[in-house]
Amino acid sequence: MAAKRRLVDDLLRGENHQILNRSSGGRPEACLHPVWREKVIRWYFSIMSALDRQHHSPDGPFNRSSVHVTTALLDSYLLALPSELALRYKHDRAAYQLLATTCLLIGMRLTQHDQQRKSRVPSENENSDGNDRPTCQLKRAKTHRDHMDQADHQDVDAGAENGSPSHGRPHASSTTMVVIPTAATILQMSAAPKTISESKILTMVREVTGSRAFPRSHVITALDYIRVLTCSQEENSDVKLTQEVAEEAYRLADISLTDVSLIGCRPSVVASAAITLALFRSHHGSRDMVSLRQDVCATIVGEDPAFQVAVRKVEAKLLAAAHQGTHAHAPRQMQVNPPIMHRATAHLIPLEE
Repeated sequence: MAAKRRLVDDLLRGENHQILNRSSGGRPEACLHPVWREKVIRWYFSIMSALDRQHHSPDGPFNRSSVHVTTALLDSYLLALPSELALRYKHDRAAYQLLATTCLLIGMRLTQHDQQRKSRVPSENENSDGNDRPTCQLKRAKTHRDHMDQADHQDVDAGAENGSPSHGRPHASSTTMVVIPTAATILQMSAAPKTISESKILTMVREVTGSRAFPRSHVITALDYIRVLTCSQEENSDVKLTQEVAEEAYRLADISLTDVSLIGCRPSVVASAAITLALFRSHHGSRDMVSLRQDVCATIVGEDPAFQVAVRKVEAKLLAAAHQGTHAHAPRQMQVNPPIMHRATAHLIPLEE
């Protein structure tokens, strides 16, 4: 129980730091284009599906984790901009496409970095000294204002900047590391418009990594909380997630990405809502939502009535999104690592006019 509590507390600390860095004075809807954002997220899932089928690497970065990290990067960057600059990405389709593509390449690299870091920690016990927790600081001093090709020894190398494979020495545990596709590969796969080029992506990478919203630590998403509660199966725990329940919670977390009104929600709130709904469905109504929600919230943040209210609101939104048009506008059900069945041959944001 103590190990799970420590991991959750680490996630909460990282989440607090994340929220402070991406604080915005206005509502997300005011500076974002909801339709473009939804289409880009669906495109992210499609690209991950295509790459996963190509590489057949269950431990690679081509999964839902990359989509969640990439979406967090995209939203954080836009919300950290002054309102007059953010509006450009609401009205300039080409600029938004370029930013979305850039965030995807960086997001895959950060996800791979996190997987490599975790692979160097054989067990929870070896992680107990606090030197390599989920929110450990990524050494990105040179990625902030300088070029990312100066950070080879910090696991964030030139590949994140131009989409090329890493030329640094791999860790012992990453000898079979999957190569992140180049920018050219992504552009070719997505039939991207000619307005997007590799050189423009390179320039955009410098802007994104130089933003105050660019993460200096592990990007916390709702998936992290679900993962912790799935991996931890203490006998005295009130919340135990079977693989089936976890898959449903992951699916609901995926659905939450496309709802622009949930951008400002803490990952812990979204995760709690997804877990509560997944548990309720698994119990087939034998337990009421109120008691399930109380148990989930207590496991994550302790007794906090305000947190429970926030979770209840997100539950309502997730239920509405899950039932809307039989998931017509939500990502299809995904497995944690197996292929995601999507087509990946459409423009980032298809012309609608």
